[in-house]
Amino acid sequence: MSDSAHFVLTRARLLPTLAIAAIVSFGFGAAGQSSSGMGSASAYGASQSSGAGAFTGSAPSGPATTEVVHLTLREAVTQALRYPITSAPTATAQQGQVSTVPGLPIPVLTIVEAVALAVKGNRQVRSTALSVDAAQQETAALRTSRWPQFQTYVLGGEGLRPISFTIPKAALGFYPATGPIPAKDSQVTTPQQFTGLVFAQASQPLSQLWNIHLSLVSSKIGEDLARETLRQQRQDTAHSVRELYYQIAQTQAQIENAESNEKYLVELEAETDRNLLEQAALKGDSLSVRAKLSQQRYQLLNLHDTEQTQKESLNRLLGRDLSTPFSVEVQPMPTPEEIDLQAARREAIEQRAEVREARLQVKQADTAVRQERAQYIPDVSATITYVTLPNVSFAPQNVVQAGFLFKWQPFDWGQKKHKSQSLRDSANQAALSEQDAEQQVILDVNAKFRSLAEARALLDTTALSQEAEREKLRVTVNRYQQKAALLADALQQETAVSAASSDYENAVAGFWRAKASFDRSLGRE
Repeated sequence: MSDSAHFVLTRARLLPTLAIAAIVSFGFGAAGQSSSGMGSASAYGASQSSGAGAFTGSAPSGPATTEVVHLTLREAVTQALRYPITSAPTATAQQGQVSTVPGLPIPVLTIVEAVALAVKGNRQVRSTALSVDAAQQETAALRTSRWPQFQTYVLGGEGLRPISFTIPKAALGFYPATGPIPAKDSQVTTPQQFTGLVFAQASQPLSQLWNIHLSLVSSKIGEDLARETLRQQRQDTAHSVRELYYQIAQTQAQIENAESNEKYLVELEAETDRNLLEQAALKGDSLSVRAKLSQQRYQLLNLHDTEQTQKESLNRLLGRDLSTPFSVEVQPMPTPEEIDLQAARREAIEQRAEVREARLQVKQADTAVRQERAQYIPDVSATITYVTLPNVSFAPQNVVQAGFLFKWQPFDWGQKKHKSQSLRDSANQAALSEQDAEQQVILDVNAKFRSLAEARALLDTTALSQEAEREKLRVTVNRYQQKAALLADALQQETAVSAASSDYENAVAGFWRAKASFDRSLGRE
């Protein structure tokens, strides 16, 4: 293609970008190889071609003017290379855009909304919350043991043979006035008929109240453990949501860049084919553009599949239907902040669920030792007992007794002693586990703090690299204008700018993931 070939371009802010895109197709650059694609193409996007041999550029906002300028190929490239190149739309521009399906807008889901939905609707969180309620019900059930207990036994039936026995003569005594009672052997018989035994008792625990109190203490500790498990589940869910959200945001930006690159390559393919027919381009140039377009479409398909899988995974974490549509917002640029590592360690030790659970387990083990020692106390209860034997003529019909019930095992061959010692060993183990949990939390905070510092350093490094590549591009453009460098050198440097911008985007996403991991290490939701 000669330098005298003309392109008709609509004057707009994106005119330089389109010029670079038009030249890349002829084999001078490597733009479009990464998921971020051509740096210039991924910055803004282009409309469809408007007529043979023409490209029309449009700005992100505001209509282009109608003034038409005829430029030679060299003039178009020279003007294009004067402008700095970015790799992605600004956060403000992307946040103002909402993808749509036929007739229905896709809502933008912010990360705050996503975490709130997950904490409320996640199925694992809700299942763990039911465990807290179950522990509370267990405590309420145990609390009823402090009040009087009522027991009733009823035995009824008909004997298979008559009930009879003999009362020997004088079995009830010998009296001078009456003589022996009975005067002779007497046989008492109850015929075969329905008989029964009714036993009812009301007992109020007395000495057992201390043991019941210790059981309630242990049960309430169990409630606290269930709450800490719920809290940890909420933290884990929120952390998973943040990580997945940042991944979707990164994939979404890559898709937007890839779609812009695909549009450029489609236009370039058509233009290359026309030039090939006019013998202004080589067959290899046309095949090169087609290969890049095919590769770009494959990358776009892969990105769409990845995004769909990520969105389905996030919907599952949010407790929603997997097919619920949404888009994510671009994360803002991180601002430098000073983190007090000592304060972070203290906060983690106070807030991390692992440490809190270990402390509760120590209390629970100590309570278990006290409960076992309470077994030395005899069981004493105040009772009221009622007994009746209906249809048994020779037995009392109603017996009512008020008294106490005493139960004690004075000799157990050292059973309680050995159990108490075993529980004391368990309590010592729990104390050691608490210390180890605190050390593990501090270790985790230190590691996440270093990872965050590394992510911040990488972010600063990639920002400087991006700035350096842009400066190199400016120098190369000046050399090209002075005919001291080839066009291929300028296009190669433009590709380096695109790669540096892609690295910077990855560094931004990596920083936010490291920040989420650091917040998780502090026990924050």
